[in-house]
Amino acid sequence: MKTLRNPVSRVSRSLVLGAVAYLSLAGNAHAGGTTVRGTVKMPDASRSTRLYHGYWRLENGNVPVQTAGGAKAETVVVLENVKGAHPPSARTITIELGGLDARPRLVITGPGSVIELKNTGKVRHELSTPEKPEVMHLETLAPGQTRRQRFDAVGDYVIRDSEYPHIMICVLVVGTTYFSAVDDKGSFSIANVPDSTATLKVWARGKWVAEQQLETGSLGKEELTIKVVSQREKEKAEQEAKAAE
Repeated sequence: MKTLRNPVSRVSRSLVLGAVAYLSLAGNAHAGGTTVRGTVKMPDASRSTRLYHGYWRLENGNVPVQTAGGAKAETVVVLENVKGAHPPSARTITIELGGLDARPRLVITGPGSVIELKNTGKVRHELSTPEKPEVMHLETLAPGQTRRQRFDAVGDYVIRDSEYPHIMICVLVVGTTYFSAVDDKGSFSIANVPDSTATLKVWARGKWVAEQQLETGSLGKEELTIKVVSQREKEKAEQEAKAAE
């Protein structure tokens, strides 16, 4: 078993709630190639399912947060720079906001896709991509309304609610069909990957948390273990390295 460790990986400590959906793409059906499989091991602090339960206090009382999925629900493995890869088809995806939750929380799709944000709840939402305000400006989404946003360029986009900061919707626009959701045990499998130098990246809770170069043709049936390092572990390793100098 091969272990991949990324000392600069980070895991967001933000409270993230809701469900996740991964698009089923026929584009992965390439003939032959290698199956890249393995396990993503997250830091202990990120595994707690207690992060996905609770109440939000409003002026007229407490509203329970309706959630689905556990700590693995926002984790996906993507293989970039694979020889001959092509982006997924553009499509329209609906995300519902209700119960102070977003369903799905994470969407993976191709350039040119349109995200429909539908407010099925009873409170308004102030939505934008604050880290990339030129993509999606701040706008109020009232109950019963729908907002549509097109994402043309490959990249990662995090939609946030300025009123309810625990709500985070991740839109990954990728240029490859070689990706896999991580299951409840942390396992992933990406089939029919051609022999190529590739960049394996892990997305979890609103951030890229690990990155590693691979030669897919040399893996054979070997399974990877990708250890995501927390910020605390990273700082400890840096301190130990300085002390050893």
